[in-house]
Amino acid sequence: MKQVANHAPEHEDGPTLMNVLIVDADERFRESLARQLVRRGMTVQATGDPAEARLMACRERTGAVLVGLSSPRQTLLAFLRSIRQDCPGSEVILINHSGNVPLSIEAMKHGALDEVAAPVDLDELLQKLDAVSARRAKDIGGGV
Repeated sequence: MKQVANHAPEHEDGPTLMNVLIVDADERFRESLARQLVRRGMTVQATGDPAEARLMACRERTGAVLVGLSSPRQTLLAFLRSIRQDCPGSEVILINHSGNVPLSIEAMKHGALDEVAAPVDLDELLQKLDAVSARRAKDIGGGV
């Protein structure tokens, strides 16, 4: 089974909006979400392996890491800590498949920026990604 997938925008009519990494155990879900984000101009990588995802996030200068909350608690929290430490430019947005509010709150305390519920409302997710992009632009531009 293919674990890592790379997706690039299918059109050349404008700049890529952001590099996004989807980390979710459900291959069909992550591939479907990846296709939707690519259609909106984002470069997307997708994997079900948190260890591989950490390496990918740092190597690809990922702007946003979308993480499914289906990972075991300790694995998820260790992943969040490593992203915050090793890839400080990457923001984590949780995808809450199960409505696990206590784990979501704990993940936010460990560095996740925001959360969306599954099934994902694409407009809501795009707003959150726009906010990440604006925040990164402000940080890069020195707060101008």
